Formats: sequence, structure tokens, C-alpha cells
Amino acid sequence: MLNLLAAERIKLFRSKKLYIVLGILFFLPIMQAVSFHFEVLNGKEPVQIIETVINGATAILMIKKNGLTILLVLSAFISFLIGEEFHNGTIRNALSLGRSRTHYYLTKLAVAASVSIVSVIGLTLISMISYSIAFGFGGIAEITNYTSYSIKTFGTLTLLLLSSVSIYVMISFLTKNSSFSLIWSFLYTIATGFLPSLFQQTEHFKHMTNWFSQTFLFYWDFAQPATVAQYPEMILVSLITIVLSSAVGILLFTRTDVK
Repeated sequence: MLNLLAAERIKLFRSKKLYIVLGILFFLPIMQAVSFHFEVLNGKEPVQIIETVINGATAILMIKKNGLTILLVLSAFISFLIGEEFHNGTIRNALSLGRSRTHYYLTKLAVAASVSIVSVIGLTLISMISYSIAFGFGGIAEITNYTSYSIKTFGTLTLLLLSSVSIYVMISFLTKNSSFSLIWSFLYTIATGFLPSLFQQTEHFKHMTNWFSQTFLFYWDFAQPATVAQYPEMILVSLITIVLSSAVGILLFTRTDVK
């Protein structure tokens, strides 16, 4: 598996896909900080619960603010990262050399997770710098220990994202095609992001919504202490999603034909 990871690292750094993803996610917070700065100069009143990020301290929530955008960008990256292996036949070459399918799957999952983590670390750091320059570092109401809060919040938000990344990897291995994977990943993201608002109106299905990481990412206010108290539940849901989706993905991939 170490040989597979080494080969993936070389291919990744030679690929334009990595730099496109990083470019989009690193430029996004700068553009938002500049845009919001001009809106405030023109009289707009910053409201944290609406804007999510209004200063350097609240920029730790930039993953939450751009959750849908980040998920769509990462799903596209993963769809092409894995789909092209089937399209170009390079996966067949690797497997013909005796590589374990489980190791191959886990290698792609590790690459997708690594790129996701690097992307959100960069996104958050650039956000904190940009918003601090524009609005000062400031603070978050009702949060007294910012260091502890920021570590827990960033870790929880990253795990919520990684649970979706594991789903995208599973979809890509099942579809074996970049375009189909892209479509199904988009549909999954949109469905799990917006159906919870409908399920919340029902008696029997409203409790099911908390089993989707997108519910937490899209609808919960992470600047509230009540939400911080729910971090263990979010972490549990994320870990269960990662383990289950990876197990299903590996099981089905080991039984599928690769042409």
C-alpha cells in the first residue's frame, strides 16, 4: 500500500486537478472578505448568525459558511480522480500487477481525504487572515475559551466533510465513470442537504435527518454553545458514515469486473 501511496502522490502533484481545487478554495475567502468589506462600508450591518463569518475569530466557521461549495468542488475532484482511472485503464494495469483491491480503494480514499484536509486548512487560515485585516480579529459571543472552541469546531467540521468525501469515493468506485459519478455525487449532496428541511415537517422521519452529516453542516449554528454540546453526536455520525460507506465500497469493488 505504501507503493500505491507513493505513486498516487506523484500523479497528484503532476495533475492540474489538485491546483484547480486549491485555487478555487483558497481564493474564495479572499473574494468573500473583500465583497463583505465593501457591503459594510456601504452601510450593511454585520450579523453573525446570518453571515456566519464577520471577523477573524468567526472565520473558523468558514467551512460551515461555504459547506455546499466545498462539497461540490471536492465531489467533482474525486469523481475525476477515480473515474479517470477506469476510463484510461490505469486501474486495470495496477490490479494486473497483483495490487490488492482493498489497498487500492483505501489509497484513493486516503488521497481524497488528504486533499480535503489540506484544502480546508488553507481555506480557514486564509479566511482568518483576510477577515482579520478587513474587520479585526474580534471574538464570538458566548464563547469564552476561543482556543478550545476553535480546535473542537474545526475538527468537527472537517470530520463532517470527510464523511461526505467517503461517500463520494464509494460512488466513484461504484459508477466507474467520471460523468456518472459527478451526477450522482451532486444529487446525493443536494438531496441530503435540502431534504432534511422537508423531513423536519413530518412526525416519523424528522429524527432521521440527524443521521446525515449535511444536516449539521447546513442547518446548525456552530457559534452557539448548545451546538458545541452536540459535537460528540456529529463526530459519531461522521465516523459511522465513513466506516459504513468504506466497507460497502470495498465489498462491492472487490466483486465487480474491471474492464
